[in-house]
Amino acid sequence: MRVAQIARLTGTTVRTVRHYHALGLLPVPPERGGWRDYELAHVARLSRIRWLVQAGMPLSAVARVLQAAPGRSGTEQGQDPVGPQTGSCTGGDGRSAAAGVVEDLRAALSTVEAHLEEAARQRDMLRALLERAEEGLAVSPMPPRMAAFFDRMERDAPDERTRAAVRHDRDIVDLACYRGQMPPEAEHFFPEPDAELDAATLAAYGSDLESATAAELAEHADWLVTRLEDRLTTDELRDLANQVDTAVVSSLFRLIAGVCPHSTRVARFLEERLLAAIEYWRTA
Repeated sequence: MRVAQIARLTGTTVRTVRHYHALGLLPVPPERGGWRDYELAHVARLSRIRWLVQAGMPLSAVARVLQAAPGRSGTEQGQDPVGPQTGSCTGGDGRSAAAGVVEDLRAALSTVEAHLEEAARQRDMLRALLERAEEGLAVSPMPPRMAAFFDRMERDAPDERTRAAVRHDRDIVDLACYRGQMPPEAEHFFPEPDAELDAATLAAYGSDLESATAAELAEHADWLVTRLEDRLTTDELRDLANQVDTAVVSSLFRLIAGVCPHSTRVARFLEERLLAAIEYWRTA
């Protein structure tokens, strides 16, 4: 049979068949009447190749599996010009070859499982984004509570300077969410609407923290932590502290310092105060 027929029978393409010839996976048949004449043994070998590839095995591993397979047909025996790209059996020891096949299969399985985990992660992300879109929210990794907080702050900001500070914070939070550096527990730092608390928050946004003294920065960090403590019970604070990954918290503040050098001092004071509070809440 001709190359188009063998390709059709095995569910592949002529180009792929020729690629397997080039790699030495599939022996090149003799020519008859100017055409390559494929036999049933070629179909069987190509079917086996396609089956292994569809299972997720790389072509280099497929070559080793074929070489180690017992009872190969005449077409396969002694006619496998496997090139350096595809590797070779480990000597003539059948047990070594079999062990190599097991290793290749385990590696292929690990790769597929990693792909499945990534696909599951993408599925969960898409579900969450779909829910947000259906609710009329922005398609963003930022949790709705955080987004609502920033929307409210921008809307109620008394002047452009305050509004710019809110947007600056929002950009940092958005970046951290995209990068996976925003601890889920950070949601608690973005309060629900409260007239008195919102006014105090906007006043803080309107202040000049860049030129603040160390004492003023420490006071600001204390206020942010106290604002959270006033809204949660001791048990809730303990649960939050036990759930949070402090390494992620520290990575968030490193991100802030990296993208906003002028915020480094503020971030340092807040990180120190927050980490100390987390340790305290865990044992409270």
